[in-house]
Amino acid sequence: MLGKRVLTAAALIALVLALLFWAPPWLFFLAVLPVGWLTLWEYLELVARTGSVPRRWPVYLAALGLWLVAAWTPGHLLAAVVFATLGAFLSAVWREQTAEILSAATAGVFGLLYVAVPLALLLDVFAVARGRWVLFYLLLLVWVGDTAAYFVGRGVGRHPLAPVLSPGKTVEGTVASLVATVAVGFWLFRRWFGFDPAHGFLLPVIVNVAAQLGDLAESALKRSAGVKDTSGLLPGHGGLLDRIDSLLFALPALWYYWSLLTRGGS
Repeated sequence: MLGKRVLTAAALIALVLALLFWAPPWLFFLAVLPVGWLTLWEYLELVARTGSVPRRWPVYLAALGLWLVAAWTPGHLLAAVVFATLGAFLSAVWREQTAEILSAATAGVFGLLYVAVPLALLLDVFAVARGRWVLFYLLLLVWVGDTAAYFVGRGVGRHPLAPVLSPGKTVEGTVASLVATVAVGFWLFRRWFGFDPAHGFLLPVIVNVAAQLGDLAESALKRSAGVKDTSGLLPGHGGLLDRIDSLLFALPALWYYWSLLTRGGS
């Protein structure tokens, strides 16, 4: 099982890095589409287990609209988010069972905000100056944090962090994740980017906290649906949502912080 997990992880990392550094924008966009749609599908499968069944195609189409705007006209992204969420909400209104309207509409809108919007922000960051390196920096922070939490948690972890949501997570692993992320993030930030070094401390802290919250949030969704993995798409790893849950929270945090940095010229 461990060998399958390592092989899958190595193949995914190689593919992601190849796309990040060598793919033209149109190919990167085409690579994000199936990842986004499959992740939305996994989310909607979780939702269906709880009894809420939003109309799926309006959610998929709304997500596509967001990603197209983010890739080619990012200045209109906020308006696209508003219209997409309203469209997903209205698509749930015309249902035969009126008792399902609220739960279905809420599930559909949340799916867009949870999955589609962060991936739209990923496309937006990819298109800015040094965007590929900014995303690489983010991925390294998340990977370092996950690795430190895993090994320290398994090795010396004794105090559960959130036993109801995720019994395997420990306070020791959480602290190790934060410390390792800040150490690596600060060191890389000073060498790659030309901003005040203080940001090299603050940004990794914010990204790590967001990533760990994203992991716990996805664990809560799976607990609610009564499943261990979101799917079996990735051998040894579960589903796509299991792999990018941290990024779904970390991406908005990085996008907003980086926007402040580049607009403020700090």
